[in-house]
Parts: sequence; structure tokens; C-alpha cells
Amino acid sequence: MQHLLIVCHPKRQSFTQTVARAYAKELASLGHDVVIRDLYRYGFDPVLSERELMGPGKLVVPAAVRREQRRLLDAGAIAFFYPLWWGHMPAMLKGYFDRVFAAGVAYDMRREGMIPRLSGKKAIIFTSSAAGMTYLRRNKQWRAVGTLEEDQILSLCGVELLEHVHFASITPDLSEKEVAKHLGTLREVTHRHWGRTPAAQG
Repeated sequence: MQHLLIVCHPKRQSFTQTVARAYAKELASLGHDVVIRDLYRYGFDPVLSERELMGPGKLVVPAAVRREQRRLLDAGAIAFFYPLWWGHMPAMLKGYFDRVFAAGVAYDMRREGMIPRLSGKKAIIFTSSAAGMTYLRRNKQWRAVGTLEEDQILSLCGVELLEHVHFASITPDLSEKEVAKHLGTLREVTHRHWGRTPAAQG
């Protein structure tokens, strides 16, 4: 199976990047194909232009966006890696959803509403925050995160969210022991969902 990894963090040596690299390595060891799209590294433009919006005029989708849409359509599974900033995904990633998960690619608009076009694809989300889970729940940020990701984006496009793995209390002084513990969790998640013989795509 081909896995598309969408990584969104400006620091090369961030915890987010470490988790993404470890996930890619585990998938490869299990015989899966991995495509990594590091949004900051390759300079993804998150700004949705007027020409990309459906309307009376001609729809113009830049070649760079079409390439990302093709990668999305080719993948059987998608993983997202990003930190929570203000209880939300980074603007760079929101722009990726705005431009790549577009009408005609991720869904169709009909009179009866949105018709998903990505049915059959599966996803796992890996996030981190400096705040602990108690804070996130007390301030209702965690509930908002789930509503946005699962109910308002992925499920509307037909993508099945297998799991949302959150690493809380991730601060710059995180010890190597704590990092190792979190990577152990990541390996467990990877093997739980993808440890069987990779299924053929089709």
C-alpha cells in the first residue's frame, strides 16, 4: 500500500519531524511504499487563489497543486503530522486542505450536499502540544480538534480516520527517555494498523 505522509512543522529537528521520520521508517520496514510531503521543506503555498474557486469563470488549478492532488488520489492511506497551535492546525496545513482537498478531487458538490470522492482511504493523525491533556480538555480545545478534523474534513471526503495519536506536554526540554517512550507508542500504532501483509491497491 502507498502511504502519503503530510508533515507540517517549520523546524527540521522538531518532535513532529522526528515522529514523521520514525513512522516512515516503520512503514518501510513493513513493506509499504511511503511518499513524504514536508510542506515547509518544499515551500508549499497555502494561499488559495480566486482562480481556484469554483464559479462562473474558468477554474484554474496550478500544476503544483495538481501534483499534490495526484499524490493524494494515488495513496491508500494518509498520515498527518503537525503541532497544535492555538488549539488548531498550523495555517500551512489548513491551506493544504483548502487547495488540495478541493471540489472535484476530494468531494463533489450536488444539490443534496457534499458527495465524498475519497472513500476507501484511511488516515492516522499525529499531533503534539506543549499543553497537557487536562488543559486541552478543560478548555474544550480537544473536542474542537476532533470536530474539525474528523467531522468537518476527513469524513466529509470519505476518509476513514483510524486513530488520532496525540503527544501532550511536548516542550523543548523533553528528555531522550521521554522521546523514546513516545516513539515506542508510534511503533505500536504503526504495527497495529499496518503490520499485516500490505493490501494491494485498487
